[in-house]
Amino acid sequence: MDSRPVRDKGDEFRPDELELLALLCSGSDDESAKARQQLKYARWGGYQFDDCDCFCISFPSKRDCESIRHSGGPFSTVAVSKDGTVLGHLDLWLLDGYLRSVDYMPIEDDPGHLPTTRDYTLEFSGRN
Repeated sequence: MDSRPVRDKGDEFRPDELELLALLCSGSDDESAKARQQLKYARWGGYQFDDCDCFCISFPSKRDCESIRHSGGPFSTVAVSKDGTVLGHLDLWLLDGYLRSVDYMPIEDDPGHLPTTRDYTLEFSGRN
């Protein structure tokens, strides 16, 4: 049985999700600025997988969003660590120039939830 809270696609992001997204979009280049602009219109798009809190990003309308130029792979990455040990990384993915999803890739044990700044050290690794 799924213990995650019931949410509807199109709901507002939770504060922890917004914090992750802001960090993933914190690059200083023009495309990161477009990603931050898209965040103003983005909404929670559902869970990406049944067994983790990785989530999709949806848009009620993309009319006011500028497309991001990106050649493939994750758009940006955040390193996840605790007590100086790197545990994995968070990736922000795009689809056709628009924010698409946030994935967590643990190196070893999957904690079963997305890491937050309350429990882990999250450091922007850069834009890919």
